[in-house]
Amino acid sequence: MRKSHLVKLILAVSLPTTFLIMIAIIIIFIFCRRTTTETNEVQYDVESPYEKQEFSDNGSETEEELIIFNGGEDLTICDILDAPGEVIGKSSYGTLYKATLQRSGKVRVLRFLRPLCAVNSDSKEFNGVIESLGFVRHDNLVPLLGFYVGNRGEKLMIHPFFGSSGNLSAFIKCKSLFSTLFFFSRENARKLKKIKRNKLF
Repeated sequence: MRKSHLVKLILAVSLPTTFLIMIAIIIIFIFCRRTTTETNEVQYDVESPYEKQEFSDNGSETEEELIIFNGGEDLTICDILDAPGEVIGKSSYGTLYKATLQRSGKVRVLRFLRPLCAVNSDSKEFNGVIESLGFVRHDNLVPLLGFYVGNRGEKLMIHPFFGSSGNLSAFIKCKSLFSTLFFFSRENARKLKKIKRNKLF
């Protein structure tokens, strides 16, 4: 009888203590992770006016470059830099701007890539990947119209602007496209079911 009371007493004291220690460790881990993420974003953010914006490998500034793809023939460096922009989205790898080009009056989406996304890559390899993306054309993909590299290392991808809301999901939800999208999703579901049934993968 004493032995069972002793075991219950030990469990009653040790379990809540262990639970509180685990919660404290988790809170400390989350706090430390959040602080390192915030310092990394501030340290390398090109948009931040408080930091030096030097991102070239050898310390010298590079020339501005604009690579134009099919559909982006009306783009110029001056139009891109002078276009008034409105932020329509942010993510960990970049910021989306809705910009109206001055000369042509067309609305484009400028995707500013954060330096952390491209700083570790070789410039020739990076340009090769961008050129491959620029030549890909499909009805279900947003085409890349141009790619701008600034003299401070900033990188902008230029895409067409879809719909009045500015995002692709709202454009897809348009009622005229719903029947087409429903047809494609139903066909894809049937094909996936067939693949699963035949166990091809």
